[in-house]
Amino acid sequence: MLSLLKHASLTATAGLLGILSQPLMAADNDSAVTIIEPKKQAPKAESAAIDTEKFELGIFFGSLAVEDFGSNQVTGLSFVYHINSDFIGQLNYGRSDVGRATFEDVNGSDFLSDDDEKFNFTQLIMGYKLFKGRSFMGAKSKFNSNIYLTTGIENVEFAGESKTGFVWGSTYKIVATDWLTVNFDLRDHVYQRNFLNDDKTTHNIEFSLGFNALF
Repeated sequence: MLSLLKHASLTATAGLLGILSQPLMAADNDSAVTIIEPKKQAPKAESAAIDTEKFELGIFFGSLAVEDFGSNQVTGLSFVYHINSDFIGQLNYGRSDVGRATFEDVNGSDFLSDDDEKFNFTQLIMGYKLFKGRSFMGAKSKFNSNIYLTTGIENVEFAGESKTGFVWGSTYKIVATDWLTVNFDLRDHVYQRNFLNDDKTTHNIEFSLGFNALF
């Protein structure tokens, strides 16, 4: 009889535990969280850069200070070839209508004819990228930019002479869009000038702003 009571008690206890465990298991199943991953990631915004483009073609304008003849406007054309990520080759043609010289004002006479007052130059330049970074214009506008050290040879036609000299300077290049660069150039045109029985090495400083199309 005693064994029969023990068996009944154990059976009742097991049944009660089974009933109590069912809500707990249901609660565990209900607490599971399903994470849904997005199928597409939003593209990250990137600044315009020179990647597949190899060439630039454009115009420039600015100021050219011809030694002894003051500063005057200069305009020209520019063609750039990107040899690799660090080096560029550049071909420039420019011209400036030079004003009267200081000694002409003193003497009260015209030393140069109208044709001789034109300062024309053709340049073949190599450039090396010294620095690369970004330029910021406002809080939300940023552009890839590079600073190049440039040097090369040029032919100068001025005052009835055609002389070979060299040019050196720097270029600050901003990649404004995928097809346009903005260039700030500072150059020194150095060549040997010989007139008025004066053989003289001259330094002619140019500052210009250029816009080039990338392709």
